[in-house]
Amino acid sequence: MAAKQRADLQKEKEKKEKIILAVLVGLLVIVGAFELPKMLKKGGSPTPAAAQTTSTSPSATSPSATSPGATPVGTAASGPVAVGSLPNSSTYQAADGQLSQFSLFNGRDPFGSSNPPIGATTTPGQSTNTTTTSAKPPKVYSAANITVNGASQVVLPKATFPVSSPAFVLLSMKAKQITIGVNGGSFASGQAKVIIAKGRSVVLVNTVDSIRYVIKYVGPLTLEQAAALMSTTSTTGTTTGGTTTGTTTSATTSATTSTTP
Repeated sequence: MAAKQRADLQKEKEKKEKIILAVLVGLLVIVGAFELPKMLKKGGSPTPAAAQTTSTSPSATSPSATSPGATPVGTAASGPVAVGSLPNSSTYQAADGQLSQFSLFNGRDPFGSSNPPIGATTTPGQSTNTTTTSAKPPKVYSAANITVNGASQVVLPKATFPVSSPAFVLLSMKAKQITIGVNGGSFASGQAKVIIAKGRSVVLVNTVDSIRYVIKYVGPLTLEQAAALMSTTSTTGTTTGGTTTGTTTSATTSATTSTTP
């Protein structure tokens, strides 16, 4: 008798649990019927159906909670989605909230480099200073500045000097040296010319009248420099064709004296 009573109580208990489960499932269906349209309107697109939930008591489990052939609800579809052709950029008009175009921004060098980033453009208000250097043409020298016993004068190539007593002739000139010779004579050593470096002096003595000449090459002169120096230097004598004429005696001139800077 006791076993039969316990079996009856167990059956009544399971019956009550089934009734409670059926009531809960019914309430869930009713709530879903009211709330699902609202969720679809807010989302703008169909959303997966809510998964059904069941509650079971700790003491018993309902065999009708799940079925073997049921398909899970709310599973997202997998696989690639087909995309149509891209719109024409010339006729396409973006709707509100859609991206119509985009552009890149110019970033700055975090280390403080002054060079502009690649692809950067300068605004009309900015200017870039560029300096160009051109090679200067070489100077053309037309005369030599020579001092004789301290008196400075401009001497052209192939001209004689000094003006007061033209005993020497300027054979050739360069920026760093000149070559002179005796006017109508030769040096006592037999050499035909003497080379004087720029800034150096040479002492020559005429063996006939024992006149001593201290000749120094100051430096080369351009045409403008020569004209300026000639205008400030008073000269005497008569010049014909760039050669100063005067009375000289053909004699030998000693060139064996000391050279001073």
